[in-house]
Amino acid sequence: MRSWWSSKFKYRIIVLVCIGGLLIHFPAKAMENYLFTAFEPVNANATPEAKELLTYLYSLKGKSMLTGQHDFLEDPDVFVTKIKAATGKDPIVHGYEMGGILGQNETTLEDQRQKVVNSAIEWHKSGGIVTMMYHASYPGMQQYWNNVQRATKQEEFDQIVTDGTSLNKQLISDIDKVAVYLKQLKDAGVPVLWRPYHEMNGNWFWWGKKSNYVRLWNIMFDRYVNVHGLNNLLWVWNPNAPSSGVDPYANTYPGSSKVDALAVDIYNNDYKQSYHDELWELGGGKPIGIGENGEMPNESILSSKENKYVWFMTWGEMLETKNSASTVQSLYGHHSVITRHEHLMRPSMIQLFSFYGYKIMFYKPS
Repeated sequence: MRSWWSSKFKYRIIVLVCIGGLLIHFPAKAMENYLFTAFEPVNANATPEAKELLTYLYSLKGKSMLTGQHDFLEDPDVFVTKIKAATGKDPIVHGYEMGGILGQNETTLEDQRQKVVNSAIEWHKSGGIVTMMYHASYPGMQQYWNNVQRATKQEEFDQIVTDGTSLNKQLISDIDKVAVYLKQLKDAGVPVLWRPYHEMNGNWFWWGKKSNYVRLWNIMFDRYVNVHGLNNLLWVWNPNAPSSGVDPYANTYPGSSKVDALAVDIYNNDYKQSYHDELWELGGGKPIGIGENGEMPNESILSSKENKYVWFMTWGEMLETKNSASTVQSLYGHHSVITRHEHLMRPSMIQLFSFYGYKIMFYKPS
């Protein structure tokens, strides 16, 4: 007969004693800010940096929102610089683009993508978070905006996502070219909130409102995870707000096994509670954010029930065309948002132990 004092039993006792000691040492309310479970990315081979970033996003739910700003492929540091000049602070999330829309030839496109990678590596080194998107031109076509928005019938889209067709081969060629730059980020230890083929529930992009959109998502997911080994990517599925003429979220959701986080694009100050609640429900507790916005979320939104959003990202020039200088300054000074400075001041994250498959993480106070 095995002794009741088995190694497994002793391990459980040790775990309980550790948790009990923490609860005694810290007030219960304060412990909410320090002790939490680490969540694994959907890619089982995700890098340590990607795992830590995802766990950080989970830890922010209902507490804080990360500040973010998008910049364009052609000049990837313009608007983050303007925020620093206006507020004295940097956003923590820097948005980058991998798709060309101005008719770039291959040489120009390669040069611009390389500058994006160089900027993203420096942003990460300075304590920032990188998110990237991909305005993909129609497979095999030149990098023009009208090729991103090319009207595409369902039958034509079927050919794009069918293995072995000429359009499918062009698709693979295009996404493989982007993978070269994402691999540089992997090699540099940069985790990326990767949000490709966004706003798929609208009809303005060639991949929009397609009954088998998920097939396109899965092609890229499989290619990047299983062929290119881009284990630094966290997969962000990012529809448009389901306003008039836009499909509900659920129509194109790839499923929980292919998505790490969800985001929604909100323009025209259209911050409806339903956009937040439906996204949160669909994600089943995964982190959610505002992938793109025109007007920044105001103080009433930050303090409302829309508190599951953990980041926002203002779109390019809309920093200035949709937001006054006083609005930007007020938001970046709000106690509920996190800039790069506050992010750098956060406690370091360590793993205490693993318990029944859950990794118990702890923010060590500074």
